[in-house]
Amino acid sequence: MDISLVLQSLIYLISRLMLYPVMILLIILVVWTIFELGGFVYEGISRKRNLSRMEEGTIRARYLMDENQAEAHDLLNRCNSNRYVREFVQDILRFKKLPDPRLERARIEKLLHDYNTKITKRLEKAGIIARVGPMLGLMGTLIPMGPALLGLVNGDMQTLANNLIIAFGTTVLGLCAGGVGYVIVTIRSRWYDQDMSDIEYLTEILYGN
Repeated sequence: MDISLVLQSLIYLISRLMLYPVMILLIILVVWTIFELGGFVYEGISRKRNLSRMEEGTIRARYLMDENQAEAHDLLNRCNSNRYVREFVQDILRFKKLPDPRLERARIEKLLHDYNTKITKRLEKAGIIARVGPMLGLMGTLIPMGPALLGLVNGDMQTLANNLIIAFGTTVLGLCAGGVGYVIVTIRSRWYDQDMSDIEYLTEILYGN
C-alpha cells in the first residue's frame, strides 16, 4: 500500500467534508455583515457631537455639584449626546460621593477601563468579520479546485463548471464581507477614540484638581 496515496485520499476526503460547513459559515457571516452594516449606518446617522456645549455644561455642572446636584445632573445629561459619552456620564451620576479622594479617583479610573473594554468588545464584531471573511472565502475557493481539476482531467465539464462556480462565488462573498468589516472597524475605531477622548476630558473637568 502506498502511504502517500492513502494520505492524499484522506486529505482530499477531509477537505471535501469541510466544503459545506465552510459555505454555511460564509452565508452566516454575510448575514451577520448585513446586520452589522445596518447598525453601523444607523449609528453614523445618530452620532452628534458639540464639544463646546459639552465643555460649557460640564464646567457649570462641576460648580453646581455641591450646591444643586439635581440641576448639575440635568446639565450633564443634556450636554452629552454620543452613546458611550452619555452612558459614562449616567454611570458617574449614579455614584455616591466618597470621602477619600483617592478612592474617588480609583473608582473613576476603574469605570474608564470598563468603558475601554466595552468599546473594544464592540469593535471585535466587525474585526472578526474583517479577518474571518477572507479566510472562509479562500477556503471556499481552494476546496472545490480539487474536484474541478479532476473533472477537467476526466473531461467532465459539468463537474468542472459547478466547482468553479462555488470557488468564485465564495471568493466574492468572503472578500465583500471582509471589506465591509474592515471599513466598519476602521471608522468605528476613530469614532470611539474620539468618544474616549471626550470621556477623559469631561472626567478631568468634573474631578480634576
